[in-house]
Amino acid sequence: MAKRIISAIVGISFILLVIFLSHTWHILIDIFMALVCAVAVGEFVHATGLLKKYLISIPSIAFAFCNAMLFSYGYQSIIWYVYTAIMLSAMIFFHEKLSFREVSDTYGMTIIISYGLATVISMKNLDVAHSSFYFILALALPWLADGGAYFAGSFFGKHKLCPKISPKKTVEGVIGGVIGCVGFCCLMGYIFSAFIYKDIQSINYVNLIILSFVGSLLSVLGDLSFSLVKRTYGIKDYGNLIPGHGGVLDRFDSVVFVSPFLLISLTYLPVLA
Repeated sequence: MAKRIISAIVGISFILLVIFLSHTWHILIDIFMALVCAVAVGEFVHATGLLKKYLISIPSIAFAFCNAMLFSYGYQSIIWYVYTAIMLSAMIFFHEKLSFREVSDTYGMTIIISYGLATVISMKNLDVAHSSFYFILALALPWLADGGAYFAGSFFGKHKLCPKISPKKTVEGVIGGVIGCVGFCCLMGYIFSAFIYKDIQSINYVNLIILSFVGSLLSVLGDLSFSLVKRTYGIKDYGNLIPGHGGVLDRFDSVVFVSPFLLISLTYLPVLA
C-alpha cells in the first residue's frame, strides 16, 4: 500500500506541474496525453505478446500518439482512415504472418484507448479560461472512485462484485468509491471556487454531484472491462511502470470510459456557473 500511495503522490504532483506550466505552454497537455496514449497502447501490445508483430504494433502506437496530438484540431477522421488502411493492408498482404484476431484485437483496443484518452484534451476546449478544472476533473473523478473503492474494499469489503473478472473488487468497495468520489469532487469544486476563482466563478454542485455519481459508476465499468481483457490474455497487469499500480494503462483504464462521458455531459450539465 505504501508504494501505491507514494506513486500516487508523485504522479499527481507531476500532473499538477504539467497543468501549471500549460498556462504558458498550452501544447504541454497535448504532448502529455499523447505520450500517455502511446505508452498505454504500447503496454497493451506488449502484454498481449503482439509487440513484435511490428506491422501492426508500430502503426498502432504511432496512431495513438498522433491522434492525441492532433485531436483538438479536427484531424481525427483523416488519422483514423490512414490507420485503418494500414492495418487492413497489413492483414491482407501479410495474412500468413498475421491472424485476423491479432489485427482486430490490436485495432479495436487501440481505437478504444486512444480516442477515450484523447477526449481529456478536449476538456480544455470546453472553456479555455477554466480548462485546468475540467482537465483535473476528467482525471481525478475516476481516480478518486478507484482510490475510494480500494480503501473501502480493503477495510470493509465482504461481498465480491465480479470474482471471475476482478477477484479483489467488492460491493462495499464500489459503494465507498462512489461516496468518496462524490465527496472529494465537491471538495475540489469548493477549493477551485473559493481559492482559485476567488468566488468569481461559482460551482453548480447539483450537476457536479450527478456527474461524479454517474462517472464513478462508469469508472467501475471501465476497470472491469480492462480486467476482463487481462483475464482473457492471462496477464496480471499491463505493465510495471508505476510501482504499486502496474502500468499506465492500469492507471488510465477508467479514464477511457469516464472522460468521454464528461465531455458529452458537461455540455448539458455545466459545473461552472
